[in-house]
Amino acid sequence: MGLDDFLKLLRDTGNAIYNAFAWPGEYALLQLGNMAPDFAAYMSTPTNYTTAVVILSLIYWYLVIVLSTMFVRACRNVARIVTATARTIAFRLFLEAGNAKTRIICKLRQRFPWNKAAQDVAAPTVEFDKLDLAILKTAVVKGPGFALSAPELAEQFSLRPAQIQRSLDKLCSNAMMTTVIGSTEGFDNYRLTDSGNTFVGLWASQKPRAVDNSATSSSWAPLA
Repeated sequence: MGLDDFLKLLRDTGNAIYNAFAWPGEYALLQLGNMAPDFAAYMSTPTNYTTAVVILSLIYWYLVIVLSTMFVRACRNVARIVTATARTIAFRLFLEAGNAKTRIICKLRQRFPWNKAAQDVAAPTVEFDKLDLAILKTAVVKGPGFALSAPELAEQFSLRPAQIQRSLDKLCSNAMMTTVIGSTEGFDNYRLTDSGNTFVGLWASQKPRAVDNSATSSSWAPLA
């Protein structure tokens, strides 16, 4: 494509853009000329006509931009209101459905009581053997805050430290004893908890003879 063709393309493009911009002004002047011949005669000069077309076209496109912006904002507001209303309706529907489900379940439970619910209320019990009770009693005799360890108790009971450690782990898992800072020969140190002290007191008051004779087992319900 040569230079002349390129310049012709630019002129044609400019004319197309101007015609698209100026058609509202030209249309308005045509209507005004039909209604007012004197005004049409005044606008017959090229300078006046071009100036009037540009001014009227600018006013028209400005109004188009303003009205389009207002229309877009109105559409956004309507969409926001519709979305909020739909969410509110959906929330209320789900809420009513949940309430209806709860009412149905409550009525079914009243008509058909479950035995399993009564079983779930009962707290599980933990059996403590002779060694567990002996360790707890030793901790009570030592006094609150006094630390015990598996090697020390193994020497006292003539047992292996591993056996004592298993019993200590069991008591610790059931909140009868708790670990303290420090260790003895690689084994953790333990002390009696308030729950353990209370348990030993209750056990001793309920079965004094069993305590004196080193009873073989006892049970308790762990605290919730």
